[in-house]
Amino acid sequence: MLQTATTTSGQTVLLTTFFVRDSVYGLDAAGIQEVIRVGALTVVSHSPKEVTGIVNLRGKIVTILDLGMRLGFTQAVTSGDSRIFIIEDRNEFIGLLVDRVDEVVEVERDQWQVPPANVPCGQARFFQGVCRVLDRVITVLDPSQILGEGVQ
Repeated sequence: MLQTATTTSGQTVLLTTFFVRDSVYGLDAAGIQEVIRVGALTVVSHSPKEVTGIVNLRGKIVTILDLGMRLGFTQAVTSGDSRIFIIEDRNEFIGLLVDRVDEVVEVERDQWQVPPANVPCGQARFFQGVCRVLDRVITVLDPSQILGEGVQ
């Protein structure tokens, strides 16, 4: 279902929303290659703790990151609702493990606000902003920061 929150000016962005633990996050839908179910993962020895493994996706090796751990939460417990968002970074495919997918929402970029001051600095660096869509607050993630330091 496509929810819309519009204003009279600004650039419209489609956000794919999802849950990591009990929080709602969003990524620009244009940057998501595909969303896949969690299957068998091959564990990679000596990898950072947030790397849950790798998968072979149609001949491409994809590193899977536990997005919750990257954001400072405990390790994910996968379920039938868990999904992996495939995104491309520096000509490499990376998978982000989330607890469950929500919906696609359309928002005006000028509706985004800076994260609240009480967000820990370690987490805030991953955020592009926060926005309200109807009765929900969505934290918009910055994929380049999520995939930055300490992961590759």
